[in-house]
Amino acid sequence: MTRGGAGPVVDDPPRVPTVMEATVTQDPPSVERALIVGSGSIGVRHRAVLEGLGVDVRMLSRRPGVGDFVDAMEAVDSFVPGYVVVATEPDDHVAAVDRLAEAGFAGRMLVEKPFAERAVEDPSDRFDWVGVGYNLRFHPAVLALRAAISGQRVLSVQGRVGQYLPDWRPGRNYRETVTAGQAGGALSELSHELDLVAWLVGPTTVLRGWTIRSGELDISREDLALCVLGLPDGGLASLELNCLDRQPTRRLMVATVKRTVELDLMTGLVTCGDQVLYDRHVERNETFAAMHRAAISDGQGVCSPSEAITVVRQIEQLRSGPVTESSGGPVGDVGSQTGADGRDGD
Repeated sequence: MTRGGAGPVVDDPPRVPTVMEATVTQDPPSVERALIVGSGSIGVRHRAVLEGLGVDVRMLSRRPGVGDFVDAMEAVDSFVPGYVVVATEPDDHVAAVDRLAEAGFAGRMLVEKPFAERAVEDPSDRFDWVGVGYNLRFHPAVLALRAAISGQRVLSVQGRVGQYLPDWRPGRNYRETVTAGQAGGALSELSHELDLVAWLVGPTTVLRGWTIRSGELDISREDLALCVLGLPDGGLASLELNCLDRQPTRRLMVATVKRTVELDLMTGLVTCGDQVLYDRHVERNETFAAMHRAAISDGQGVCSPSEAITVVRQIEQLRSGPVTESSGGPVGDVGSQTGADGRDGD
């Protein structure tokens, strides 16, 4: 399929099924009961998606009267879940995993992203299986991009993601959300891009980074970050992550030795020159459904804890310099050769 007449000739990529097609045609879930730990907006979303897949779902919340359980031991003993989703605040993820292990849960577990505030040990040996909730890996437009660049040397990746933070959660004061606090910031909340680049082209290394608080938002951490990453075959990736764009944006452009492929995740459009490789708006819950299908079956394609911990280390590196106000002075710069020294970003 082409747009606007003749364009560069590219090999036709394999057809990418929609997420809904993949979900509907699969067998029923291999677990009957799932426990959601955390009753915030993301926990509510996970519950709705799993119930839509025919799973019996209960919720564990430390807030009395909100969930079905307030104690992990009670939830594990009485409900006996085969699958658990940890969807608490990022700074509680590790503690929530520990509480579940201490309560005797050893089944399949999905932990929301980012995996933790700081690099931690991989908990996989305590459970049957552990994955991390980078659901954009299951977006069919991302799969189309991955198919189009498969087997080719990637020379460069350019990415931008941004949305004005007060518009993220309509009806809520953004100052009271996790994004505005110490566990938030652009790097943590928008870390999908760090995971996606590595998943698309292979392991990356942080070469340089800058983070600022623009002063436009009442936020504890950075609302704008620029990153330069090294790619496996010697190429470079440049990413901008921000909480400032009044027009929501989520784009990737990947240049290989053969072609340049562009992805617009806001519209679901993937193009190579004038050729349209994929063009369909995908509802957010579709990618969550596909991710959960994989997580409760064979885990194929789901981000692993080790991959997610690498993302956490990269966030630490990118924050290793001071987060500065955009008042004309120098911004935080991790330099050309950095290590994850774990310092706070402010």
